[in-house]
Amino acid sequence: MQALHTVAVTRPWHWGIAILSDPSLGGEIPEVDPKARVSASSNGVVVLVRHAQDVESFEDDFDWAEATVTIRHWSAAPETEADRTVVFEGVLATPTGRLWLGDADEEVVMTGLSTETALRVLSPSDDLDSPDHVWVDVWES
Repeated sequence: MQALHTVAVTRPWHWGIAILSDPSLGGEIPEVDPKARVSASSNGVVVLVRHAQDVESFEDDFDWAEATVTIRHWSAAPETEADRTVVFEGVLATPTGRLWLGDADEEVVMTGLSTETALRVLSPSDDLDSPDHVWVDVWES
């Protein structure tokens, strides 16, 4: 099975979180539990990602650490890749059929979803605490 649509964002995440929510419900996201990889409610999901300041050193030319968040829209629940661990699975309200991905710095919006969207968050199995890459699979619930 092939994803219907994919959006990937690679950048420094200065807050160390990626927020997923319908744009109309952005003010209703859950509070972040810093001990949990994912904080979630039916109105929003907050995923911990590599913090921009999580770099090896501050010597010479400073570069922010980056992380990639990839959202893949599927027609049905996809199989989970062997090298990834599911860190959250649930259903998200998407009344406008759109999914907002971002933080206080910037955002992108995926369109074409149903009013309720099943969602699965995955991390590399060997990088669960502060992942450089997070995958979010979505499909109609």
